[in-house]
Amino acid sequence: MIILTVDVGIRVCGYAVAGIKGSNVHLIKQGEIKPKPSDTMPVKLDMIVTELEKQVEEFKPGAVVVETLYSHHKHPTTLGILAQVKGVIALFSQRWGIEYFEFSTTRARKSFLGKGNVDSLRVKKMAENITGMQFTSEHTADAFSLASAFAHEMMFYRLRNQLNKK
Repeated sequence: MIILTVDVGIRVCGYAVAGIKGSNVHLIKQGEIKPKPSDTMPVKLDMIVTELEKQVEEFKPGAVVVETLYSHHKHPTTLGILAQVKGVIALFSQRWGIEYFEFSTTRARKSFLGKGNVDSLRVKKMAENITGMQFTSEHTADAFSLASAFAHEMMFYRLRNQLNKK
């Protein structure tokens, strides 16, 4: 199965296209979407969706996976902005008929590194060690870590279903 994972952001929106087979994850493509700071919010959101649509057209993913939003209580405006980005990604997923999943950053990192409270730099280093490739940024590495969380969740889902059938 091929999936598209997104590290939600308005300044930098990182994404990864990954192949999943069982619990094995391999990177197919990574990228960043960087709208101009001077663009209006609708233009930024359109740019993000347009770039993600290009990935869907090229790779035909079976799922879109994003991070659950978190923002410090001192920065409620940030949460509102990120919610708009996540909202257009959810809508884009629905319109393309692609399953939509969310994982918390902590859960993705725990699945990827065995520990949830690590910084993005450690995620990037681990992603580079696993794939043998350089990651463009911490944003693309965070997106790749979501693929690991998704693969593990799907593996457990299949096991649960098999046990329930017995």
